[in-house]
Amino acid sequence: MKYIMSNNIAVRTNDQEKATKFYSEVLGFPIRNLQQGCDEVDASPLTMYIMKDNELSGAIMELFVDDLEKAKEHLLSNGCIILKWEGKGKDCYIEDPYGLRFNIWEK
Repeated sequence: MKYIMSNNIAVRTNDQEKATKFYSEVLGFPIRNLQQGCDEVDASPLTMYIMKDNELSGAIMELFVDDLEKAKEHLLSNGCIILKWEGKGKDCYIEDPYGLRFNIWEK
């Protein structure tokens, strides 16, 4: 199984506006796009998406895979847990045994 780290990271929060203000004003990351539910900031070399979420909070990195379902099986068999799984082209969040969270995205 091959995993490729993307340059995207999501910050899921119940206060999107306040989080965007923090990352843009306190850390100085330029805002690329403001949208209801998902703001985009330039945290070069990363793109940071600040997303409204009342259920799941925190940072979520992203991994690209060639086969989403094989990756799911592989990760679950190696101690990961599913946080949210909506299928190909949608959110597929997994937490590894060490607390790091990933969105698994089929290329």
